[in-house]
Amino acid sequence: MGETVTIQRIGDRCGIMLPQEHLDKLGWKEGDRVEIRSDQVHIEFTAPNGDDSEAARSFSLAHGTAMRNYLTALKELARH
Repeated sequence: MGETVTIQRIGDRCGIMLPQEHLDKLGWKEGDRVEIRSDQVHIEFTAPNGDDSEAARSFSLAHGTAMRNYLTALKELARH
């Protein structure tokens, strides 16, 4: 089962604090820029340069499962 995180208010937006271990797997750090894509059931974060590293592929495959756990919250966020 995936790890649970909380959607938090940050100014006039909302954010999700990502656990450091997940950032470490991707080699991401504070200040890095990522692309974000979403549809009705998924949110996907990718490195802007189209990083095809093993960690990025692994994250891409796992995101579907993780995002299904947050479907209700994501639908609510999409309405605002």
